[in-house]
Amino acid sequence: MTTLFRSNVYQEMYPDERMLEAFGKLNPSAQERNAYFFDLWLQRRSNSCTISSKGDKQRAKDILKVMGLKEMWDYQIRENSIRFEHKQDKAMFKLAWTNRNG
Repeated sequence: MTTLFRSNVYQEMYPDERMLEAFGKLNPSAQERNAYFFDLWLQRRSNSCTISSKGDKQRAKDILKVMGLKEMWDYQIRENSIRFEHKQDKAMFKLAWTNRNG
């Protein structure tokens, strides 16, 4: 049996259980990953919200991290748009964002 080396950073970004669920393997190609996450981006359109500027991106990521959400899997950020897997996460983020920036 061959042992597959994946760095701690890689394993944090792409946890084994989620990779197996999404791809059926631990080492999909970059093309497979890109296609999968792009499809998620498209599917999540109804669960999107806009932050006021690109400069707020890091503050938004800090809130999302405190909420325990994992980037790419639970949410995705592009430019000044955030798309969530679940509408409940979107609602909680909006509350936290308003409280922090209100």
